Amino acid sequence: MHVKSIKLTNFKRFKDEHLEFNDDVNIFVGDNNAGKSTILEALEVVLNYNYRGRPFNTEFTPDIFNKDAVQKFLASDKSAKHLPSLTIEAFIDGVPEYRGANNFLKVDAQGITVQVHFDATLEGVYADYLKTNPNITSIPIEFYKLEWLDFGWNPIKAVAKKFRALYIDPTRIHPTLGKNQYISAILNTALNKEELVKLTLNYRENQQVFNNSGEVKMVNTGLDTDHLITDKKLSIAASTLPAGSIQTSLQLEVDDVPFQFIGKGEQSNVQIKLAIHNKSKDIDLVMMEEPENHLSHTNLNKLVSYIERQRGTKQLFLTTHSSYVLNKLSIDKICLVQSGYKRLNKLDPAVVKTLKRLPGYDTLRVALSRNVILVEGPSDELVLKKIYHRKHGRLPEQDGIDIIVVRGVGFDTFISVGMEIGTSINVLRDNDGAYVENVVKARDAYAAYPNIKLISSENDEEFSLEPAMIYANAIDLKTLNAFAEEVLSRQTYNLYAKIADLNKRREFLIEWFRSVKGNGKGARKVDSAIKLFDGDLDFKYPAFLDEVFNFG
Repeated sequence: MHVKSIKLTNFKRFKDEHLEFNDDVNIFVGDNNAGKSTILEALEVVLNYNYRGRPFNTEFTPDIFNKDAVQKFLASDKSAKHLPSLTIEAFIDGVPEYRGANNFLKVDAQGITVQVHFDATLEGVYADYLKTNPNITSIPIEFYKLEWLDFGWNPIKAVAKKFRALYIDPTRIHPTLGKNQYISAILNTALNKEELVKLTLNYRENQQVFNNSGEVKMVNTGLDTDHLITDKKLSIAASTLPAGSIQTSLQLEVDDVPFQFIGKGEQSNVQIKLAIHNKSKDIDLVMMEEPENHLSHTNLNKLVSYIERQRGTKQLFLTTHSSYVLNKLSIDKICLVQSGYKRLNKLDPAVVKTLKRLPGYDTLRVALSRNVILVEGPSDELVLKKIYHRKHGRLPEQDGIDIIVVRGVGFDTFISVGMEIGTSINVLRDNDGAYVENVVKARDAYAAYPNIKLISSENDEEFSLEPAMIYANAIDLKTLNAFAEEVLSRQTYNLYAKIADLNKRREFLIEWFRSVKGNGKGARKVDSAIKLFDGDLDFKYPAFLDEVFNFG
């Protein structure tokens, strides 16, 4: 069984959306309150008829309606014809019993609908209610009808449902409230049918032993002996469990500690692995909230690797704020919930392969940022932040500009993600002494993408940021000396000061930064950038760096 897509109408933040899914893994990413968890909640409603772990019909509130729909109703005459409807439609493969054409596409398909609408049988009652001039401030759900139907328009009974979907969210566990029902779902994944039958039989037999014990008989002998409560026999006995209720009486323990009292990280770990392993083999789909929560990097690595190896044919839906999770499970499984909805299922396979091998790269920043600047190293990032702070009195990230150091993975990987999503990306790159060859020609690859800009010095002698900065400050000896004193150690500055000529001093600095002594691409470049960032020097910088911050 696979959920192909879901249609949401007036459900919370989704007014009218049709969201398509991958058959294997779906990773929902987006800013806080973007709607990631809302999609999981909608899936839980339509697949399990539950909302936040409880029956939907008991948890249904006016707050579940889309705000725009509510406001439109409140601005109307509030007659029955203006009451909004809420629908969730799941198009599903693998459930022929649920086939029909009662869906928004009006096509023959398999699927389920949850429909929340005004109950027409209450039309007269509602009309009388309006005559009282009530102060209506929300949707009057008391007049609504909730239905759980297949696409053939047949009611669905929970006990006869043709699939099983499991929702994992450790935040739902409360020491008392709803604990049994939640843990019951977890236990079901750990037991096969034969094991459950044996446990139930043994549990009931032990209850009977308890009922026949001398202590219980003694208590019952003295219970209501005067028949003041009832003329009938009153006694205490252990409940003889109805079929299927043993799960709510058992508890899961980890190292002899009840499940609900172990650490949140271990809860997540155990739940997810049980769901994926699924000994009873009857779970078709797993939904999980932020599997990275409460887990160390080491344990997260183990968990994600387990999911990769053991998932099998189960369809997964999960939310995450972790680049590691999405890279490892495959970045092309991203479902971006950010000012709309977009899947990255057409991402370049080479990029996907790179990030699966090198999952530590923060690709999520490219996906979620409005404006991104890519740079080659941390020294570039520091210089740019200093320049921006000098001009605006704040750091670029405070204005929604995210500077990302690509390190060894290269620009192309991040650019590919930006091309697919549409993120505005300005790339500050070295020309490596050949501007036309390395920059101008490289721009041709992104000609069709106005959101991608490559920026560099046009001067081949300014082969990287450091020589470009040196040239900008070499307008006279005084300016260059001040710059050199800021970025060099005292020992190196003394060597520099022995050179009399401006041009030779400039060349000394350039050579020092790319030499072994200057540690060319390493620590000394960063040390110098830190000194610039922390210092008060009013240094000069090349004009093309202003272009880096221009996103049009």
